[in-house]
Amino acid sequence: MSFSLYLDTNTWVHRLDGRTKIVCLLELFSVALLFSHPWYLLTLMSFVLMGMGAAKGMRNLQTMWVLLVLLFVYSMVLWPIFVNGQTPLLTIGNWVVSVEGLTHGMGMGLRLDVLVLSGMLFLTTTPIEDLSKSLQRFGLPPAIGFAISLAFRWVPTLLGSTTIIMQAQRSRGMDLASGGLLHKIRRYPPLVVPLIGHMLRQTNLLAMALESKGFGPSQPRMAYHAFSFQRQDYVALLSSNTLLGVSIWLNMHGYGTINIAF
Repeated sequence: MSFSLYLDTNTWVHRLDGRTKIVCLLELFSVALLFSHPWYLLTLMSFVLMGMGAAKGMRNLQTMWVLLVLLFVYSMVLWPIFVNGQTPLLTIGNWVVSVEGLTHGMGMGLRLDVLVLSGMLFLTTTPIEDLSKSLQRFGLPPAIGFAISLAFRWVPTLLGSTTIIMQAQRSRGMDLASGGLLHKIRRYPPLVVPLIGHMLRQTNLLAMALESKGFGPSQPRMAYHAFSFQRQDYVALLSSNTLLGVSIWLNMHGYGTINIAF
């Protein structure tokens, strides 16, 4: 069972250099944080979705759409409570929902969705090895890059081990669904104990594997694959930089933002 978002397909997005993907991701995050108006963020989301389609990553989108909808709905519900506007839309008791508050909630929900979709696009097209090597090419020490890549691998491993242990305990007759909250909590120690033992065993095996291969923080590292910028990298960087530059200009001139009061 795989919990990784990476899809091994041969698309032009996958063939981009890892450094190009990191820069484009950071610039997408920056553009999303510059705007708060829903129409601008919806336009940005359309660009990200086109990139997801070009990377053939709609399968990941189908598995994560519930999270995206919940983020949008929660923002739509919560932000109007804290944002005051000049145009009342709905009155519920002493609570007045304004058009500005609702619009700001929509914008914040779309902003969260854009951030999640951008990260999803990055993880869909970038192996963990390329992420670690690209960070090292930016000047990050190899030991830190290895620790980051190991953390990304450890989460899917932990989730997979948890699922296997739960299935094994269910096959032995353990009921994890019935009963109240306290009863469910009492049933979880038989899951936690073998999970901790399994992860300690995996950590020990990893330490022995690294030691047998002579891994050390001060040892020089050599890359198996040579990294070089191609034409599509320059096109992607030019497009991303242009998008960021136009977004900064729009933000400086008051476009794409909503004036609100708390």
